[in-house]
Amino acid sequence: MRRKLIISMLIVEMLILGSLQGTILAEENKDLEKITLEPITITPLRIERRLSEVSSTVSIIKEEEIKETNAKNVPGLLRHLEGVYMYDASGVGTVGRINMRGFWGGMSTHQLILVDGIPQNKGKSKLVDWSLIPLDNIERIEIVRGPASCLYGDNAMSGVINIITKRPSVIPETKISASYGSFDTQNYNLSISGMLERIGSYLGVSRKSTDGFRRHCDYEDIHLNGKLDFLIDQTQDLKLSLDYHQKQRGAYAWALTEAQIEQDRPQARPGSENDKSEVKKTNLGLTYRKDIGKIFKIEETFYYRYEDSESFYTSGSTNSSTQEQLDEEDTYGFLSRLNINPEIFGMEHSFTTGIDLERNNFDYQEYAAPCQIRGAIGSNYKVKRDKIGSYVQDEIKLFAPLKLIAGIRYDLIKFDFTDYEDETNSEDRKMSSTSPKCGIVYTYGKDCNLYANYAQAFRTPTIGQMFTYGSVSNPDLNPEEAENYEAGIRHRFNDYLRANVGLYWMELDNEIWYDYTQRQYKNYGQTSHKGIETSLTLKIIKELTSFVNYSYTRAKNESGSYDGKYLANIPIHKGSLGVKWETDSGWGANLIVTRVGSSYIDSANDDKLPSYTTADLKLSYTHKWWSLFFAIDNLLDERYNSYGFKSGGVKKFSPAPERTFTFGVEAEF
Repeated sequence: MRRKLIISMLIVEMLILGSLQGTILAEENKDLEKITLEPITITPLRIERRLSEVSSTVSIIKEEEIKETNAKNVPGLLRHLEGVYMYDASGVGTVGRINMRGFWGGMSTHQLILVDGIPQNKGKSKLVDWSLIPLDNIERIEIVRGPASCLYGDNAMSGVINIITKRPSVIPETKISASYGSFDTQNYNLSISGMLERIGSYLGVSRKSTDGFRRHCDYEDIHLNGKLDFLIDQTQDLKLSLDYHQKQRGAYAWALTEAQIEQDRPQARPGSENDKSEVKKTNLGLTYRKDIGKIFKIEETFYYRYEDSESFYTSGSTNSSTQEQLDEEDTYGFLSRLNINPEIFGMEHSFTTGIDLERNNFDYQEYAAPCQIRGAIGSNYKVKRDKIGSYVQDEIKLFAPLKLIAGIRYDLIKFDFTDYEDETNSEDRKMSSTSPKCGIVYTYGKDCNLYANYAQAFRTPTIGQMFTYGSVSNPDLNPEEAENYEAGIRHRFNDYLRANVGLYWMELDNEIWYDYTQRQYKNYGQTSHKGIETSLTLKIIKELTSFVNYSYTRAKNESGSYDGKYLANIPIHKGSLGVKWETDSGWGANLIVTRVGSSYIDSANDDKLPSYTTADLKLSYTHKWWSLFFAIDNLLDERYNSYGFKSGGVKKFSPAPERTFTFGVEAEF
């Protein structure tokens, strides 16, 4: 059934193309808006390039596209893209996990997350708190799929997501927005931006609160962010960014058994009704750029992240099993990059070289806290993680339409674990890796190209996987290593129609997974990730645009006791179909239907998470300086579970919310 539905979606879109393409070409209506040409991207090569000049699979989401969706956070925004799978047990955009290229984003992640080029993954888990990155502050998002360790090092195994925030506006600008929705969800945003001579400034403040889809999962956050851009002269500038986040939440809902879901779908796990947590986070970034003549460009960035959290977590079903957990993490980093653009033997070269330095300090304390009263200490440790990575890359224009890209990076990472309660557990670990990559791009037409690449990647275990998660730590975990082959085509048929197709094959050693029987993270052995990612975008008429995409993901074990079995929680099939309607009078509508295929919830492949279909609709009206919108998520009111696992023979699932509503207003002065 699932295959028939996805195939039907593709057939319908192809029929639309067949019937309309000839008409569109014949009419040559000068007033017809065209599909935007290939944009500029930064992330794939760490320097500005047109999308048709890179040898990787890349998607770019712009600010106007963000406004058109119902997304509550970044994972919700990306879940309709090909090759991306997301789940959010909260249902209101306060929690989210992303899967790309067949890697599950449960207690960790395999993609590197950047904000304005600055790494955001936590040292303990490599996860990102998406609720602390508000959508209203985003200018665009660049999603690079596939290994990028050659330029970015550790954790860029399934790709890189670079969130580029808004710059100060040239003229003074003030924006105010507010929304209200299901579960008493409220969201308020205010931003002020402008420029005075050579100094640009941006200040934003936002607040979000909700009762949550699951009971006892109330949530509230406040976010302040500011930017100062100083144009020193025509060849150099200095940029400063400062963010402060604070959030409070109730229980983390966790998964339920099938009987519990049938009895009371929105309930949280019994015993967690009094759980709570508070997180405070500060980010600082300082970037200096300078052009030296027409050949040399330098960029240097210093960043600092600090996060402090306190939570009460009930591991059993009564308050007597409650624990108090104190996390403190601070990270210092320095990124230095040099770009040189010489001509050698009549061929244009673009050398990019640099060094990345980072120190991460993580302190953790855990106390028994029956009835949330601090008792005896259970854990008390500190982990220091140092990273140094150096890289070099060259782009060679062999001749006008053909470009060769090759690079290599070396990383050295050291863990220093100190257990203050039991010194015999203290341990040091060093891990290093060399990550080469080479690619080729052939441009055969305007915004049309063929590309292929080969890359190696690596990913170290997280602090949690080696030292803290589960009943038994595993400091002997080895880093994951991968080889990836990829090829694709980006083709613009005309000003109204474009298509992308990408194929990849990745072989991994030592992929890390969680053994529920021994409550410990382990290395699988060998696994493979193969897939196809396709997308098609069509401007049907002036008011109507549509898209369709499809992903096939095959992630399997290739050795050990689970040889030939699929990896858990990775849908094999996924497809989305979207239609956007907008008029000159200000009315607009955006409908996106997504079908997620079934996946296994256990390594033995005995039980499945059923497939499901969601439809999200957003209606809007814009008039001069103000706009209104009304959004419906899960329009079909389908009851489905977005995540599942099996522990001790018991199946558990995270139920997703049924139909929800949001109403909002925005004004711009």
